[in-house]
Amino acid sequence: MTDKIIMGLENPKAVYILLLILTLVSSVLVCKEVIIPHVDARIQFENDVLNNQMEPPYQYRVLKPLIARALQILLSGIIDSVKTRHVLSYSMIVFFCFLGIYYFFYMYLRYLFSNKTSIIGLLLLQTVIPLSITGYYMIGDFITLLFYLVGFSLFFSNKDRYFPILIGLATLNREQIVFLLLFYVFYLFYRGQLFDKRKILIIIACVTAFLVAFIGVRIYFGLKISQYTIALHVARNTELKRLFLQIIPLWFAEIAGFVLISILAFKKSNLFFKLSFISLGLYVLLFFLKGNLWELAKFLPAFLIMIPMSLQVLTGELANESNIKPLGKTIH
Repeated sequence: MTDKIIMGLENPKAVYILLLILTLVSSVLVCKEVIIPHVDARIQFENDVLNNQMEPPYQYRVLKPLIARALQILLSGIIDSVKTRHVLSYSMIVFFCFLGIYYFFYMYLRYLFSNKTSIIGLLLLQTVIPLSITGYYMIGDFITLLFYLVGFSLFFSNKDRYFPILIGLATLNREQIVFLLLFYVFYLFYRGQLFDKRKILIIIACVTAFLVAFIGVRIYFGLKISQYTIALHVARNTELKRLFLQIIPLWFAEIAGFVLISILAFKKSNLFFKLSFISLGLYVLLFFLKGNLWELAKFLPAFLIMIPMSLQVLTGELANESNIKPLGKTIH
């Protein structure tokens, strides 16, 4: 019965409806847990960022508050309440962010798998969203995931000439976008294109775009010393009460299973996924040194590697790029 339902999703309209359902579920959850209960604190946070009163690194993550403020200005002609404008603007951002996440993740999976397996992958991604919701101003982590997915679509579809623009723009949201460049290098190595002159120029352009955005925003707002040092993060991430009551349960529930299945899939995975999976060790180390391990939304890009690897074991279908279909035509 379940198999027949999933196979019915070969109908393009059904796939679009599923994408909308997943988007609405995730969007409503974030609005209820992150936006609506913390409106006053969020408004203050946004104002502090835009008025150069926020501490680093949050001061330099300007993309989301700039987009939200632009939407709020547009809404000001029809809505008087500042709080209502805030809720609506960020609800719009969240909705389109998740719509992009599920759409591009589906497209990414369709480069590698059948429609049936891709649908399973979509549902797996949706299952890890709830436990990743922490804090009251963490929507930028979902935007980062969207940037990663757009980046994957660009280099899987050989449209990587736009990659430097993506890197520069995404740096204004979160600095962790730089790890996407490492995935790109692994992909080029896997395809035997790493030393292609055009690809080398793209990599140089990406590094330049990252540095221009990273340094430029600090020049504009002024260089500030962050209190969030490596020593502070190490102390927080190893504090026993938090470790046993938050970090270990969250990582065991959300990540451990995918890691184990990915290990089972390692031998049958192609070189891109092998290198990318190994590199997640570096990602975790950087997360430990420069982040709070209970804020799992920052680890979501890792699932772009672990879910496809896991699907190979769960479905028996190998990730096969030889059947790549043009972007935008994969639903049919």
